Amino acid sequence: MTKVLFQIDPLDCAGCAQKIENQVNELNGIESVKVFPQHGKIRASFDNKKVTIHQLEEAIRLTGHPVYSTVTA
Repeated sequence: MTKVLFQIDPLDCAGCAQKIENQVNELNGIESVKVFPQHGKIRASFDNKKVTIHQLEEAIRLTGHPVYSTVTA
């Protein structure tokens, strides 16, 4: 499994965080995703043979939140 941390703007509502988690979880190959609203961070674990970091970033952008940086672990 590959782990990645995305930086977005801090979120004001739990509903926005849930929307992002739901959108990313729809992708095939996602093991886990957790949004930290006050910090503007999203942590995800995924199978890089089934889904790419670019696809994860696009799923986040589809919720209306730009991704500022991406760090793989």
